[in-house]
Amino acid sequence: MLAGVLLFVLSTSFAHANSVDLLSFMYLQNGAPVANFYNGGSGNPGVPNFGVTFSNNFMGLTSEFNGGAGAFLPDPSQTPVIFNNAATGWMNVSGGFTNGLNFFYTASAGQTVQIWSGSQGQGTLLATINLTANDGNCSAVGYCNWTDVGVKFTGTAGSVTFMGPANTMGLADITIGQSTSAVPEPSSLYLLGTGLAFFCAQGLRRLVKR
Repeated sequence: MLAGVLLFVLSTSFAHANSVDLLSFMYLQNGAPVANFYNGGSGNPGVPNFGVTFSNNFMGLTSEFNGGAGAFLPDPSQTPVIFNNAATGWMNVSGGFTNGLNFFYTASAGQTVQIWSGSQGQGTLLATINLTANDGNCSAVGYCNWTDVGVKFTGTAGSVTFMGPANTMGLADITIGQSTSAVPEPSSLYLLGTGLAFFCAQGLRRLVKR
């Protein structure tokens, strides 16, 4: 009996490490901390438990076009996004993940994303993604572009770290387990319009309206 239970646990962990999970942040409330949202802490039965935890400085944010406080055009899936209100932050995946990572981002400053074998940016560095600012041509429309980024790596990752100036990057539709996006087609909405205008009550270099 015990052997059967152990076999089930091991097979479950192995399956998670080799699975492909999409974090769309559906149902994440505007301004709410991400924290254990994808680790059984959402309180919403429609949100799966992927064993994914974010550092406390990651917060949910909804585009003002969808009724939220976010000074940006909606992301590809029209769902809430997350942003880091500190210079560093991390995402832990308790079961580990392999093969790759993909996400969409909008940023007014350069960022560094690193994938690690251990939790909270510890262990062996498996991959690094250097992100450039992609909103320089937005002029009076603030954050207007969403860029699709993916990376492949060898080994099993336990965490991802994000480093850059606070409140200058939004993340959306994070795909864990492959380097291409798991967002259903069409995903071309992130190309929408540098010509679409919206009103911000604060400086354009900040992601959150005041």
